[in-house]
Amino acid sequence: MNLSDIREGQLKQVFDDLEEAFEAKQIDFYVIGALARDIWYSRGDKKFRSTQDVDFALMISNKEDYDAVRHYLVKEKGFEETKENSFVVISPSKVEIDILPFGSIEIDETAKFEGIGLTNVKVNGFMEVYQSGTEEVILETGHNFKIATLPAIVLLKFIANDDRPEIRFKDPRDIINIIFHFFDLQADLIYESHSDLFAEKEDSLENISAMVIGREIAKIIVGNEQLYKRITDILRKHIALKEDSPLIRGMTNESGRTVDDVVNLLIKLLDGLPGTA
Repeated sequence: MNLSDIREGQLKQVFDDLEEAFEAKQIDFYVIGALARDIWYSRGDKKFRSTQDVDFALMISNKEDYDAVRHYLVKEKGFEETKENSFVVISPSKVEIDILPFGSIEIDETAKFEGIGLTNVKVNGFMEVYQSGTEEVILETGHNFKIATLPAIVLLKFIANDDRPEIRFKDPRDIINIIFHFFDLQADLIYESHSDLFAEKEDSLENISAMVIGREIAKIIVGNEQLYKRITDILRKHIALKEDSPLIRGMTNESGRTVDDVVNLLIKLLDGLPGTA
């Protein structure tokens, strides 16, 4: 169900139920994915496609805690489970919710469960975003949730696309749109914390936005050398591939820009990461 077709009261009930379940089981959480993106877009009065995805990342220490949350939602709140995906529950109003565990439950940065359908999910970067890449936002429904920041969303999308490029066809569109609209959405952050970038007068606002996103990603992943290497390797790979990169082709198709334009934005983003210029 598209969130644009859900009345606010229905969405509020979904959030009420989730919040109650997480608090009952003393589970900390934050909003990720397309829902997080749309929350930031709405705060900037931007109108883009509304998401069909509602994704929550849950800080979980063991599988029993995760199962307890799902059991609470099913038994106490009337949610349904699905055999196709071990990480999805469906609300009584038929909204599909991804509840993605991370933390001590991870094995090689993958959450794995026994069963049929989708039983494992990559969670590389989830802990770093939890620690340094969220902000508390009061939603129109009255809920005060931690939301992944736009740079954190870009980070997770690069990683997810690298893990499963064959199914992550929306990532190029989302990444390029965040870069293009980041200045309007995060002008205060840019002026207050990154004003030095305006010294290069020939740089466009899009180039500045890409560099700021890179700098903000660096703040999230600082201290994790393996993750730092991974994101820089991903960027360098696509920059080297140019038009042979499916990610870059997707970004050009969405934006109408040339391959060289998109490659330059990725270079600027990479330049924002210390030690990579």
